[in-house]
Amino acid sequence: MTFAERVAEEMQSMPEEEQRQILDFTLFLKQKAQRELEADMDAVISENLEAFKELAK
Repeated sequence: MTFAERVAEEMQSMPEEEQRQILDFTLFLKQKAQRELEADMDAVISENLEAFKELAK
């Protein structure tokens, strides 16, 4: 059984409101990770902007 299957199995016995809270938290974590990735990418671009401009010539 995969981890996702185990989570789904455990959630089935929970009330729907608690299942929604788990889903909301999961989506929050995904959004947080996306924001962190974008911030890291922005930092790399900012730190290397001159080099990128030179490469673009």
